[in-house]
Amino acid sequence: MEELKKIAPKLSKLKKEQPFGVPEKYFDDFSARLQHRLETEKQVPPQNQSSIIRFLKPALGLAASFALVFMLVYWPLKSFLPNYLAKTNTIETINEEDTYLIFVEKMDENSFFNLLQEPGTEEETIEGNFNDEELLSYLSLNVSDYEIYMQTEN
Repeated sequence: MEELKKIAPKLSKLKKEQPFGVPEKYFDDFSARLQHRLETEKQVPPQNQSSIIRFLKPALGLAASFALVFMLVYWPLKSFLPNYLAKTNTIETINEEDTYLIFVEKMDENSFFNLLQEPGTEEETIEGNFNDEELLSYLSLNVSDYEIYMQTEN
């Protein structure tokens, strides 16, 4: 106790009492109050909500919030910037060359070489469309020097 007075004199002056307490005569009529409260809870009929309404409330709230956001954002934009919204709905057209390039880019090496080496009518159409210079230019554009080097090492 003497050490406490030396270290913290203000702390040692505080009284050592419980700051919390029970009101006087609280437990004298506690059982009667508890019984009365239980009886009143039994008398009040519980409100049964329909299970459909209980499940639809969140979905309806979500739909209403989306509708509100739509009305507050899209309609003012539509009225103030009618040309902007019309430009965003354009569809790109892909020509025949682009579709052919997309097809060739997705093809693996073995399929590409097999396509070039197949005999018959297919070879004639391929030879008619490709020459060595075009093949070299395609490979130089789509294959890096490192990949070519690794293929020659294997």
